[in-house]
Amino acid sequence: MRAVTAGSAKQAAAARPALLLDTPVADLQGVGPKRAAAMAARGILTLRDLIFHLPSRYQDWRGMTSLTELAPGATVTVAGELGKISERPMRGSRWRRLASGLLTEQGGARVRLVWFNLPAYMRGRMPSDQRVLAHGRVSANADGGLELVQPELHLLSSGEPPPVRPAYRLPASIGQRLFASLVEKALAGAGEQIRGALPDELRGAHSLSMSEALRYLHEPPSDADCAALNRGESPGHLALAFDELFAFELALCLERERAAVRSGIALAGAGPVTSRWLGDLPFALTGAQSRALGEIAADLERPSQMNRMLLGDVGSGKTIVAFWAALRAVEAGYQAAIMAPTELLAEQHHASFQSLCGRLGIVAGLLTAKVTGAARTSTLRTLESGALPIVFGTHAIIQERVKIRRLGLGVIDEQHRFGVFDRARLKALGAEANLLMMTATPIPRSLALSLFANLEVSFLDELPPGRTPIGTEIFTEADLDRLDAVVREELRAGNRAYYVLPRIESAEDADDDEVRSVTAMAERLARGALSEYKIAILHGRMRANDKEAAMRDFRDGAIQVLVSTTVVEVGIDVPEASAIVIVAAERYGLAQLHQLRGRVGRGRATSRCFLVASREADQSALERLRIMIKCASGAEVAREDLRIRGPGDLLGARQTGALPLKFVHLVRDPLLIEKARAMAEDWLRRDPGLKAPASQGARRAIRQMLAHGFSLGDVG
Repeated sequence: MRAVTAGSAKQAAAARPALLLDTPVADLQGVGPKRAAAMAARGILTLRDLIFHLPSRYQDWRGMTSLTELAPGATVTVAGELGKISERPMRGSRWRRLASGLLTEQGGARVRLVWFNLPAYMRGRMPSDQRVLAHGRVSANADGGLELVQPELHLLSSGEPPPVRPAYRLPASIGQRLFASLVEKALAGAGEQIRGALPDELRGAHSLSMSEALRYLHEPPSDADCAALNRGESPGHLALAFDELFAFELALCLERERAAVRSGIALAGAGPVTSRWLGDLPFALTGAQSRALGEIAADLERPSQMNRMLLGDVGSGKTIVAFWAALRAVEAGYQAAIMAPTELLAEQHHASFQSLCGRLGIVAGLLTAKVTGAARTSTLRTLESGALPIVFGTHAIIQERVKIRRLGLGVIDEQHRFGVFDRARLKALGAEANLLMMTATPIPRSLALSLFANLEVSFLDELPPGRTPIGTEIFTEADLDRLDAVVREELRAGNRAYYVLPRIESAEDADDDEVRSVTAMAERLARGALSEYKIAILHGRMRANDKEAAMRDFRDGAIQVLVSTTVVEVGIDVPEASAIVIVAAERYGLAQLHQLRGRVGRGRATSRCFLVASREADQSALERLRIMIKCASGAEVAREDLRIRGPGDLLGARQTGALPLKFVHLVRDPLLIEKARAMAEDWLRRDPGLKAPASQGARRAIRQMLAHGFSLGDVG
């Protein structure tokens, strides 16, 4: 590689015309219509997209390995004379070509280099009879010899290679070298236009700017830590992550401040009805529930809108807290709407309310897609007139024809199942109504406080006394017959059981068709160990009415075994369900396994969760499942699941783009999150409206988040 002095680099940069970040990649030399279309399919439309398409991995070319030291499985860089390259069609496909050649080093040792499905742009252009460096993985071939498979080549006649070479995920028609050269041009021509959200005065002397971080990642220096680059923990990665976190926390803090001054309905202190109801409950509240009631009460008494998230494990008593808040609204002269993601859950909440609150004489209605005709007309009329104090329902509550005269409180259960627009529509039913959102998704406390920094957060971190512990055991597919016998004993005792499978139907070429699909497992059980019991299936392709009927029959005892996909994860309360069998359990995240495990353990009987590992599950997968044995609470599971899998869709913005975080690893970066939040709060105290010139980058970053569908209200 030709050396370039600092002075000549500046002169060359000055001689080049500046490129705008919004310049289409199609305008770059070497990118024709086909290549532009291929990149557009990957979301690379402009120079900005090009620069922010980071390498997926890095190759370390700094160490040389002798051909006499090669070992299968190693990734190496070797040097030698590359002989003639032969190309031929691959067997069974004349459109795919195999290329191979021998690399010989000075001592005479040789190794075969092989490329499968050679890209069209490389055909006939492979170097022959030249000294090269080759970087690739060593593999043993069918004859017992060694070969380098799909190696990268560098002609020694063109100079030294980059010490650490980035590799990108690209369409087949875009070569790595072409893309790297395009990025180099973009960084040289437009890189300095990139301004991060973090003001320069906050960055500190040792932190990289946005443009420096991008150059570090696309053109790593010779002393870069390749392992850190591949882990996403290099100085460049951390600089981008912190800049993104700073903008994210700024947006959340801005929304929180605006919500705090947004006028809302102040609901007077608890009256005799609410107090008497609490005193008459057949159980005592947990300390966490009492604490949550106090926090919600303080919110409701203020003349500003409540926006509170209630996080609690399965069975922690969130519903009781919601009922209390609804009664509080009614006692203050307003109405309450409680929205659930499924008809059965809405019906369950409605029935529970009637059971626990019916003696108070407060009428509660039900509004779902099943409520039609005169019943629906009556419910809509009484809601609009204000005569119906409380309504339970699904998305039907936020349909166009629904009007609620005096909505004082909206409650959203399992809020992550709703999109931000759904929440907005519920709030639109009462412009100043208070909002309580609830979720059982396991999220560690520290992470929740950062993710929901625009909300007040209450935690239910205690389970009510008397909850039956759920025993968790690990089995393999070879143990299924023995496991069926265990389930049969549970059924004979009058209990019920779930089987959860990863597929609806068997694949035609699968040899596991009896144990991996809903339909095959149901047939297997019906003709085998559980033939004397009623069995039903449940999956996402069924019509809504059929799904509701299956769950209702299971709840009411008309069937004893429900064979389902994970659609049953958010189900209903079936106290008689004492066993759940989760097949191919290693395929699911720990948080999802915990949610599924929460389908049982709701009655007096001892409950058991059986995790069935697939035949191909390796030791790391089994070790992950063992975490479920030692982690009983959602908080414990959340910490482990986030450590292993990352955050997923925790904000419930699935319909509009989920988390707007591209560079942040929420588990890896907990200290960055805390630092970014503190710094964002401090900066807003200095520049409350982000009006200062130093806040220009922050305003732009927040607008970009909103443009990608992250809804925080009118921010920036």
